[in-house]
Amino acid sequence: MGEKVRLALVGCGFMGQAVHLPNFLKAKGCEVVAVCELRERLGKAVAERYRIPRYYKSHRDLVDASDVDAAAVITADDLHAPVTMDLLSSGKHVFVEKPMATNADDAQAMVQASEAVGKLLMVAYMKRYDEGVLKAKEILDNLVSTGELGEVTFVRVHDFGGDWICGYDEPLVTTEEPYPEIRPRPPRWLPEKEAKRFYYFNNVFCHDVNLLRFLLGDPKEVKFATFRNEHHVSVLGYSDFDVSFETGSISARFWDEEIKIYFKHGWLEIKLPPPLLRNVPASVEIYRAGKIQRIDIPYVGWSWAFRNEAQHFVDCILEGREPRSSGRDSLKDVVI
Repeated sequence: MGEKVRLALVGCGFMGQAVHLPNFLKAKGCEVVAVCELRERLGKAVAERYRIPRYYKSHRDLVDASDVDAAAVITADDLHAPVTMDLLSSGKHVFVEKPMATNADDAQAMVQASEAVGKLLMVAYMKRYDEGVLKAKEILDNLVSTGELGEVTFVRVHDFGGDWICGYDEPLVTTEEPYPEIRPRPPRWLPEKEAKRFYYFNNVFCHDVNLLRFLLGDPKEVKFATFRNEHHVSVLGYSDFDVSFETGSISARFWDEEIKIYFKHGWLEIKLPPPLLRNVPASVEIYRAGKIQRIDIPYVGWSWAFRNEAQHFVDCILEGREPRSSGRDSLKDVVI
């Protein structure tokens, strides 16, 4: 491979235009050489606006494109698996939006396709690339290894969302073309009446499952889970502590997502920013109990997780290293 990764964007919808395309255009060592979009007028208009040389209607047209090294798959969830597997099989590295897939069988097949051809598969869990999250992970690992605050006793994961767009108002290319019909790929065991809630949970809260695993490793079991309307509560069991996992939705002008890790003598709290609030990382707070109680707020530099994520994918290709959110690791989220 040359000095640059030649990348194609597959999917020119909101996230493709508002987030992923601009960040790959800015990524060092990356050249966006093509866009692919089933809605022809939309795809051609996006290519023209960003001066991208080629447009393809179907991702299958990319299969034989020898001058494309990698693809960013930003499509509807049900298309993630088939599109990704086709592109991997043609020898291209793939960056795919979360959720990785809509069922565990597809996710496993994606990993196998990646490993069979020796190409990278990275899932777009941008929270793993948030500078605040990385600082929290560094602090957490130190607290656990030193035992400074005692052992971890309980963890609370809370995500009720809110205003994730944060007034985003840059004009996007739109057309009146209807969205193509897509065949659903739900888990075989899923009752049809639960499909809507499952797809919502899988699309939105896979982030929190993945982030929990990034910070603390894999849970041993799911002890309890229940849905009521749009809200969900579960308890995940680790070897020495449990995790309460609370998700739902709220109509608010703020963002309500945090992870709080309790120790015997204090806690570590991570508050996540709204996804489209640029250059604002997660905030981190450490409480230390004792005769002199302390709350420490470490400094975290300004950066946008989405931009860091795009650069990481490009760097991993150029340097031949495994992504932080690899397909093999992300498969575990789909299974959970």
